[in-house]
Formats: sequence, C-alpha cells, structure tokens
Amino acid sequence: MTSHFPNPHPSIKKVFWPTKPIIAMIHVFEGNLESQINQALLDLSLLEKWVDGVIVENYDCGYKDSNLATKEMVERLIAVTKAVVKHTSRPVGVNVLPNDYEQAFQICAKTGARFVQLDHVTGQFVGKSSVDPEHLLSVRKQYEDVILLGGIHPKYYTLVDPSTPISQSAVTAKQLTDAIVVTGEYTGGETQMDDLQKVKTAAPDCALIIGSGLNVRNIKDQLSVADGAIVGTAFKRDGVKPGSQIDKKLVSSFCSEVSKHFGISGR
Repeated sequence: MTSHFPNPHPSIKKVFWPTKPIIAMIHVFEGNLESQINQALLDLSLLEKWVDGVIVENYDCGYKDSNLATKEMVERLIAVTKAVVKHTSRPVGVNVLPNDYEQAFQICAKTGARFVQLDHVTGQFVGKSSVDPEHLLSVRKQYEDVILLGGIHPKYYTLVDPSTPISQSAVTAKQLTDAIVVTGEYTGGETQMDDLQKVKTAAPDCALIIGSGLNVRNIKDQLSVADGAIVGTAFKRDGVKPGSQIDKKLVSSFCSEVSKHFGISGR
C-alpha cells in the first residue's frame, strides 16, 4: 500500500506503511523491573493486532532533571524495550522523558527499536533547556536508520514567548525531524484542528502526527489533515495512570473507525 506521507523520508515509508498509522503508547510506571516488563508485554498483547507501532515511554518517573533521564531508568527502558521488540513484528519506538534524545537513540541501537519520539525539537520553554539543533543533527547522523518524530509546542511546556506562531516552529522543526508531532494541552487533551492545519500548511512536505486527544469522535476530521497519530488515553477507560489497563474493546473500535474512514487494511 502506498504511504500517505508526502515525499517521505525513506525510513518513514519503510517503518510506517499504512496510510494513517496508529502508534500506541506503552507506559512504564514506577515499580520493579519484572513488573514493568510484564505490564509492557501485557499491553503489547492487547494492542498489536490493531495498531501499526508502539512507543515505550517512562511516564512521570525516572527523571534526572528537566531534560534527562536517570541512569537507572535508561537501563530499565533498555530491558523493557528489548522485551517488547522480541515479542512483536510491529515497529517499536522509544520516548525517554523528559526529552533525553541521546539516550533514546542509544536505546534504539541496543534494542532494535526503530524510531524515537521527542516532546520537543525546537522552542524555548520556561525551566527547560532548548534542543541544540546542531547537536541533535550530529546525534542523528550516528543512527541513520532510526527515524525521529519531533514535537513542537508540546503539552505541559510553557513557551518563553507564548506568541510564537506554531507555523514558525513547524518550519524550523521540519529541518530536524522526519515527522512533526502536535499535541493538546494535557495528556488526552484534544489537539486543535487550527494547529494541525497551520502546521500542515507551513510544512506540507513533512509528515504530521497527532500527539494527543484523538478519539472515535474526531478521527475523521483530524486524520483528514494529519498523517497519523500517537494514541494512549483513548485506549484506557480510566486514563493514563498506574493500574489503568488498556481496554481491548476500545482499541478495536478505535482502529476499526480509522479503517472505516480511510480504507486501511492489514491490521
């Protein structure tokens, strides 16, 4: 099937063949390593029949500072990601929070994961360090087979200059990433159509990924603009928190809705 990505980076087309890929979150919460691996594999078993990829992410834990993860969390993410990669043929990605891209790329190299998600690749934020574009590109050159989904104006970040147009950030981001991720204001918060349209207009040759808030009610409208989505909250009845389980019925109904509107087969 032909990819929907306009003029895609070859690796994007290779990794995400569906026209509208749905990439599910596997959240790693606080706990011992055995329980973290077991939970990740349970999540995977409920997701992989339906989705086109998964992202392993440390959620609200393992932060060394406002930008880097702790050494222990990195080691745990390596172990969890290895287990997930071993048990699926779906593409696996990594998001090392808060925004630890060096470790994320290294984890891919050590585990066979194929892509990295970053909360932000450009912008100045209150209390956070900005990404140095030259350094990011130098790191990327070391891992040419790993693709990058990079965020702009992400949830839970406050721009130093709130008036910075999202279209301006998109123009900068498209030079740094294979796909631009746009989110709402909080986990599960709906991404604004106006933001999606502005980013698509500013960076028409870069894949556009919805980073939060896609649900069965807005799939048709939002995926008519965007090229795919990262989904977490919509697959859990009780939201993203420790102990909240992925609901297989929510996953199947969501992905069936995507298929209904966009004619995707093969899941």
